[in-house]
Amino acid sequence: MPEVISSIDWNWLAKLMLTSRAMDDKEENELVPNKDVLYQFSARGHELGQILLGSQLTHKHDAASAYYRSRPLMLSLGLSLEDAMAAPMAKSGGYSDGRDIGVVCNKPGIDGPTVLPMAGDVGSQYTPAVGWAQGIQYRQDQLDEEEYERAISVVLGGEGSVATNGFWSALTIATTQDLPMLFYIEDNGYGISVPGEFQTPGGNIAKNLYSFKNIRIFDGDGTDPVEAADLISQSVNYVRDRKGPALIHLTMPRLNGHSYQD
Repeated sequence: MPEVISSIDWNWLAKLMLTSRAMDDKEENELVPNKDVLYQFSARGHELGQILLGSQLTHKHDAASAYYRSRPLMLSLGLSLEDAMAAPMAKSGGYSDGRDIGVVCNKPGIDGPTVLPMAGDVGSQYTPAVGWAQGIQYRQDQLDEEEYERAISVVLGGEGSVATNGFWSALTIATTQDLPMLFYIEDNGYGISVPGEFQTPGGNIAKNLYSFKNIRIFDGDGTDPVEAADLISQSVNYVRDRKGPALIHLTMPRLNGHSYQD
């Protein structure tokens, strides 16, 4: 049994998974039909890996750049239930003051990791993440700020996003500059509403990148708690140990449409 398994609070993880599902249920069955929420994205099937990833982001200078299906990650990093429910309803007073759709979030790293401001368009999350990784490297290597040692930048994306210029640009920058960056790719079999094999040759970006230089590839089942926890821990520590950038590709089901409208 991998050592990381004993360090995880599985009751906490299960509570967040069920909370995320309950929030999706309320939006889909009540808030969207009543037009209190106009654009809804379900995270069903994606919760396990995201919460495990969030539990590994423990450095105060870590940052995550996420996307519209990342509410479980946000909950694992301390987003309050009040904000998580109010934001899709465009309520004032929260992190975006009602200006963001769905779960397009941000979270300043005051007491922990930063969640960089998200944009709704597919692939736009990669550029801010690579910029944060460059900042970590600069402050550690050029300014000799020891507090940035072992900090990492993580970017979350779906399988469809690996067909975008943002992904490939970030991959090129991270590998040529040896940045402390982790690419976390969630593969639910679809790119938006197109089967994955029409987005990625062969349907698996990890297999395509095994020959890519200066990046470590991790590939596994995002629905298996033990395997997912072990691979996420390995990939995070690989980057923390400054062995280079890494990409983890986890398969999982998308239990709802791309959005409520689908």
